[in-house]
Amino acid sequence: LFRVPPEEKPLEAGDEAYGSTRLEQSVPRGAEGSPFLLVVPKRGSDAGTVAEISAHNAAAIGAALTALQVEQVLAVDLGGDSLSGGRDFERDAELGRDRQVLHALMASKLQKGFIHLVLGPGCDGETSMAAMRAAVQAADENGSLLGVMPELGGTMPMMQRLASTLSPHRTPNILARAMAHVASSDKGGEDVSESGHGLCTITRHGSTEKVPWSWLTICLALMGSDGSNEPSMS
Repeated sequence: LFRVPPEEKPLEAGDEAYGSTRLEQSVPRGAEGSPFLLVVPKRGSDAGTVAEISAHNAAAIGAALTALQVEQVLAVDLGGDSLSGGRDFERDAELGRDRQVLHALMASKLQKGFIHLVLGPGCDGETSMAAMRAAVQAADENGSLLGVMPELGGTMPMMQRLASTLSPHRTPNILARAMAHVASSDKGGEDVSESGHGLCTITRHGSTEKVPWSWLTICLALMGSDGSNEPSMS
């Protein structure tokens, strides 16, 4: 568990802040000193089985949540590799960082559980349209899909402002462009279906995927756990 220093430090243009806490240090502080960083200590490249690494990470994150006296978590993922598995993992999809966080939240047995929120499915360029459809269908069939928020709305202005110095390929900026694109298409009567210009080409970290613009303006809400210790994660 890590708390960033109290002084807000805006990002400088050109600083993508990968592998650092500079992103977190650039955001406004909460009254209680947030943001807090819950560190995932073990990576997929570390020695150990999937079960061993997952148990180690779950213990670390669980201890941090206990220290913060957290009762419920809204677990937000931009893109949805936490749901689909994505490509950002070594050896096994379950060793991807986002999947490890979900496993840790499940193991933590929070009093009021956690809700899994996926903003802009596919915006990270890690999941094909077919794989995302299959993942959402599986979530719907197992009862974990709570619903779809039709547009990101009020979250976008702050996200866009905080990400203004980052490259256009960072996920908050992709979502902001999608909101503008869909709004413009609606006004102009353009086709925003999944064919033709209704698809956005996303290239990130050597991977390219085509995603419907309309997907990039919504949020999926899934039940991770309701606090009854009955898992809902697909």
